Amino acid sequence: MSDMNKNNDTPEKSEYVGRYEKRPDNPVSADSSPRPLKPLKPLKKAGTSSSAQPEKPRTPKPSEDAPKRKPARPDGQAPRKADASNGRKKKKTAAEKEAARQRALKKKQEKRERRHNKITRGIAWVNVAAVGGLLAFGSVYMLFFKHETISQDENRYLATFPEFSAESYFKGEYTEGIADYYDDTVPNRDMFKKFITQRITPLKGRKFGDDQVELHGIAFEKKDPQTTTAAVTTTKGTGTAVETTAAETTTTLPAAVEPAVDGEMANNILIANNRGIMIYGGAWGNEKEYADYVNEYKEALPKVNVYSLVAPTACSFYTPENYKDLFESEKKDLDSIKRSLKNVTAVDAYTPLLAHKNEDIYSRTDHHWQPLGAYYAAEAFAEAAGVDFDPIDKYQKVTLYGFVGTLYGYTQSSALLDNPEKFIYYKPKNTLKVTRYDSYFQNPVEEDLFLDPKTLDTSSYYMVFGSDEKITHVNNPSCKNGKTLVVFKDSYGNALLPVLANSFENIYMCDIRYFDINAVDFAKEVKCTDMLFAMCTYSAVGPNRDQIYNNLHY
Repeated sequence: MSDMNKNNDTPEKSEYVGRYEKRPDNPVSADSSPRPLKPLKPLKKAGTSSSAQPEKPRTPKPSEDAPKRKPARPDGQAPRKADASNGRKKKKTAAEKEAARQRALKKKQEKRERRHNKITRGIAWVNVAAVGGLLAFGSVYMLFFKHETISQDENRYLATFPEFSAESYFKGEYTEGIADYYDDTVPNRDMFKKFITQRITPLKGRKFGDDQVELHGIAFEKKDPQTTTAAVTTTKGTGTAVETTAAETTTTLPAAVEPAVDGEMANNILIANNRGIMIYGGAWGNEKEYADYVNEYKEALPKVNVYSLVAPTACSFYTPENYKDLFESEKKDLDSIKRSLKNVTAVDAYTPLLAHKNEDIYSRTDHHWQPLGAYYAAEAFAEAAGVDFDPIDKYQKVTLYGFVGTLYGYTQSSALLDNPEKFIYYKPKNTLKVTRYDSYFQNPVEEDLFLDPKTLDTSSYYMVFGSDEKITHVNNPSCKNGKTLVVFKDSYGNALLPVLANSFENIYMCDIRYFDINAVDFAKEVKCTDMLFAMCTYSAVGPNRDQIYNNLHY
């Protein structure tokens, strides 16, 4: 090998240089023996590049028919149970199987709990985000959007923001007032109320009466129009084409109650046949107190003709038979008022209204009568007062569509909201001078007899006659009968004014709730010849009757 290095001969293929070759530069130790050299790398095979890897030995691929052999077990590895006992798998005992099954169940349960906890946490975060977003939106909506001041559906002014004072703050009145303000003046409140009426209220319900009629949402099906007996005039007598005898005329009135139907109850209002009917609870002696107050006016004004026109409400004519036990009789209380009046003429409005009940004399969606019902009542009064009264065809008929009045505002019933009605009123064709004063009979302002209906919401069409807070004076230049009528009324009386305007030279319309001077002194000042108390039964026997007494003693 030393000769090969010395002569620089190239080794044959696959031959390698020795590991301990003695070279001239190899230092010699003290004992003159050569020191081992570092191992050298093996020589590369001839014909290969410097980057090529050494070729791996190839393992012959076993044929498909050759039997498969298990790989040899590494040294030191314990044999499997299957290899023990002559290579056969040891059978598990029942206890081991049960333990394995319990471990598998526990593992599965833990996995299920982890998944459940993950989903629960996700839902919780979604709820937190949703509630937080809703609160943020609600705060912005309530703070920065315009708050309403008047509810047209409910015919009232809404709550106002309270004024701060230390006393109201420490009493809790200030904070309570703020809560009432935001609760009562929600922006777009009518839109939300209608949504609740149409989508949520029908899901609620309760039962009433022994028949267990379920009263919820629209608790009744739409019925075919009920046929009722109309007022029929018949003539008894005999005669020929040339000669007739005197005829006796009798009038058959329709029934005061309607056929039985299912209905809906809300806020002491019955909804039946798409009509709202306020439940009348009876006078219970209050009707006599009303009569006593009116009698005092007659005693204070002996030369004035005093009349009492207490109008029945829709419950007297449209209550279904199966709900009539809910109502007290208005007719009975009206008769009691008539018997209690002294030197005061009672105007019977009940009979003519019953005769025309099949006409639109009462609103279905509002607690007032329709102007047509007021016309028939005014006709009965004009007859009792002995004054002229124009037939209805002498008036200009005005029709307003889409009327949904106060009964919807009180009940939020979708049966009323989804079935609006027409509001028809009658305008005198002749020229009238109209002056309105404040409640102290001061600050006169000349105005039109009617408000412009274009400025009114569809729920406020009855307000076309004007507001209740004013004293209204109507002078008719074409009427020269020298009569001056003073009317003390509630809102029912508003509809009487246009159809009585041609029966008196002067009319003063005063609301008993907004009258701040002595009524007797006022009557003498305007030279009253006739005085009419015109209101519905609720005012005559309810708290409003006290205003009649108060106005007498200012």
